[in-house]
Amino acid sequence: MGVRRKPWFNLPALLLYFLSFNTHFSIGADTIFPGQSLSGNQTIISKGGIFELGFFLPGNNSQNYYIGIWYKSIPVQTKVWVANRDKPLPDPFSSALKLSADGNLVLLNKSKVQIWSTNSTSHTSNSTVAVLLDSGNLILRERDSSKIIWQSFDHPTDTWLPGGKLGFNKLTHERQFLTSWRTSEDPAPGIFSVGVDPNQTSHSLLWNGSQRYWTSGNWTGRIFSLVPEIVKNYYIDNFTYVSNENESYFTYYASSIPALSRFVLNATGQIQEFTWGKNFKEWGLFWARPTEQCEVYAFCGAYGICNQRSMPLCQCIKGFEPRFSKDWNLGYHSGGCVRKTPLQCISGGNDSFLVMPNMRLKEDSESLIVGNAEECELACLSNCSCTAYAYDYDEGCLIWQGDLLNQQQLYDDTGLDLYVRVEVSEGKTKRLSTKVIMGAVAGVVILIGIVGAVIWRCRTRQFADALEAAEDSLVVFKHRELRSATNNFSEKLGEGDGMDDYFPSRVVNKINRGEEVLSSLLDYKLEGNADMEELSRACRVACWCIQDDDKDRPSMGHVVQILEGVLEMDTPPIPRFIQQIAENPVGDQVFAEASVNVSLGAWVHNTTASQAKSSSTIT
Repeated sequence: MGVRRKPWFNLPALLLYFLSFNTHFSIGADTIFPGQSLSGNQTIISKGGIFELGFFLPGNNSQNYYIGIWYKSIPVQTKVWVANRDKPLPDPFSSALKLSADGNLVLLNKSKVQIWSTNSTSHTSNSTVAVLLDSGNLILRERDSSKIIWQSFDHPTDTWLPGGKLGFNKLTHERQFLTSWRTSEDPAPGIFSVGVDPNQTSHSLLWNGSQRYWTSGNWTGRIFSLVPEIVKNYYIDNFTYVSNENESYFTYYASSIPALSRFVLNATGQIQEFTWGKNFKEWGLFWARPTEQCEVYAFCGAYGICNQRSMPLCQCIKGFEPRFSKDWNLGYHSGGCVRKTPLQCISGGNDSFLVMPNMRLKEDSESLIVGNAEECELACLSNCSCTAYAYDYDEGCLIWQGDLLNQQQLYDDTGLDLYVRVEVSEGKTKRLSTKVIMGAVAGVVILIGIVGAVIWRCRTRQFADALEAAEDSLVVFKHRELRSATNNFSEKLGEGDGMDDYFPSRVVNKINRGEEVLSSLLDYKLEGNADMEELSRACRVACWCIQDDDKDRPSMGHVVQILEGVLEMDTPPIPRFIQQIAENPVGDQVFAEASVNVSLGAWVHNTTASQAKSSSTIT
């Protein structure tokens, strides 16, 4: 008997499917109604098209999805609020944002398990709707009422929008404060927060955990005493502090100028004010505090050193390494550093101390009564819990226990030496060689400076003057020195590969080529008997010390640390004055000929006449 197959599709069922899809949710509306849900790439958009709510990925490398709100009206997707910031989802298409039977907005995963909810205890019903406003505020309200049951403005994440509040409710004790993202690609709550101090309600403060590290000062009625400029942005208006029997809070509103404004507490602990104008192509930073990130408490974490003049800002103390390498490499250093080698004190072994010069000392120290610095060192060394000490003639002996936080390297020579407890092999064993290296650095710096100054002066003279100054200079060279200078007599004196004729630029070029090439700078009398790593550090420091901009030059405290291997230093750029000498053909000619005249006086008479003839034609 033949079997007749039914068509694979059923027209009424197919029609019903599409109709149900349309009634399931209308993409682009500003409201979620009872019975509707948001999944996949579906979104709702505020009535004026300013904000959008939906699922998003926080970064290119992230595989976690979140429900959030971002600006719809600008090309850069800038998130301003996240619902499930500590409970991400792997798949938005199997998840759903919907209104529950009790009127709360809930987020369900693929197993239909609730992972986030508005958790409103106010009166809700099955007539509750969720609406995204043009202010960026997501609200729950009764369908036929304007009364707000719940709003995202009462639960901000890292962004403070116009119309939002920073403060606290005196009746419910609920607080509105910002909490940073953990990193730029992880919306999970970070360690930094900003809000109003409940004990001094007219202050706005920044915290790292429970540690306060910045304050705006008192509110005078118009401005904050320590940051008056915060309210002087043309794009915000009516910065206000409200305090009554129910609540205390700060708020602000957008001005009549068509622009977008927001305050953000970023993952590195700075509170920033951004503006996007009508003709802008990116967010403009109007204001930020603290002005220096090294002022952020524990910005570099445990055993990290913060230096505002170095890049990156944070470096681990010698003998330590980043606790979370991935975060550290992305620029998020709050995880700090851990020891490479455990201390030996607890097991009965010996430890040592690593000196960190010119440091701003922590405030949580203990003071000991001792006679001198040596006794202070012994007191710390005999206590296995002591992680560092410092000795100051005014303050006496100061010791620290536990992890070292908030270590900042100063660059105005106002700090003190801090001695950090390390395993003995990481300690002061190389301290004596530092003196030798310091002498070498000083010699190289002086040599480069003198040669650079002389050659720079030569460039401004006429050729005849330059040659005349060297006419009577005769220097006797050994055969071995001439052979070395001419590459075994294969090159003429004064000829070569451009910049390498000039000793300072030759040093910089060899630094860029590596330590193996640097060996050619050694005095032949040493017969190669030198620490090439120390030579490399010495030459790098020397070249950084003659940079054109004094801001690029290291302080003596940094020089000592680099020479000891405590800090790393990048390859220095070639200073502009060296480049100009090397790139200027006239300068090259003067230098090449003048250097030959110094070496071989017989050349003077052969070139002076021609140079004098040439100079006589110059007007």
